[in-house]
Amino acid sequence: MTALPDTATAARSERGTRNAEPGTGRLALRVVSGFVAVPFLLGVAYLGDPVYGAFICLATGYAAFEIRGMLRAGGYAPLDWALIGLAVVLPLDRWLAGYGWPAPDGLAVVTAVVVGGLVALLIRPTSERALVDWALSVGLALYLGGLMQFYMPLRAQPTSLPGFWVIALLVLSWVCDSCAYFVGGAIGRTRLAPSISPNKSVEGAVAGLVGAAIVAPLLGLGVGLAPALMAGYGLVIGLATVVGDLIESLIKRHTGVKDSGVLIPGHGGLLDRMDSLLLCAPLAVLYLRVFGG
Repeated sequence: MTALPDTATAARSERGTRNAEPGTGRLALRVVSGFVAVPFLLGVAYLGDPVYGAFICLATGYAAFEIRGMLRAGGYAPLDWALIGLAVVLPLDRWLAGYGWPAPDGLAVVTAVVVGGLVALLIRPTSERALVDWALSVGLALYLGGLMQFYMPLRAQPTSLPGFWVIALLVLSWVCDSCAYFVGGAIGRTRLAPSISPNKSVEGAVAGLVGAAIVAPLLGLGVGLAPALMAGYGLVIGLATVVGDLIESLIKRHTGVKDSGVLIPGHGGLLDRMDSLLLCAPLAVLYLRVFGG
């Protein structure tokens, strides 16, 4: 998320990620992709169901497919049905339950996948890392689906503008990401997490938090929300953005890939853009339940 001048070794280890300083061509691709993606995502958040729920489930499934590729690139053998299936079923369950439609019980599905995955290890060719493959498949499925399901109750939070809390989340996460990227590239000196992503800086992260906290009350003016409530919302989204980005950097470092995929020109895969958003929804829902009144 933030660019930090560093040694040649650290620069090589992070080259090509969105946190390293891109060339003019890559930056241009990022801008063009953003002009397409931003209105699309904001429109989906505003329109709501069925488009919104279907998009959340499809995006989660595709991100799980990218995780599958990352794990395979790292030499692992994930249980594809457990990884992708569980990741999709969790937000699907939350979506259908919100309308009273027949839906699988989330806990029952998780239990079935956990046990079914262990049984599958008994009939597939064994390896020394079989349990690791099982744990990664289930754990990363819960990471994706378990977090993305919170976008359903967040969209249901009442405001005068349909989907406002999701729209604000997207805008504030992008503000945090942009502030961190440019400020970190300009003045970043102190490493934020050198063992995970050497090019991220404390200065950039702080700039991202401050930027989100400043912009959030401005967004709330149009819907009559208290500035203090919105400033806190901005800080929560900014913090979730920074931590979520670091988590994906950790996954990429351990699987030896620089991007999760090639879906979005100039950005990489879908997960490369979702990483900052994964933690945002559950923390946003928690914040609104505690402070939203």
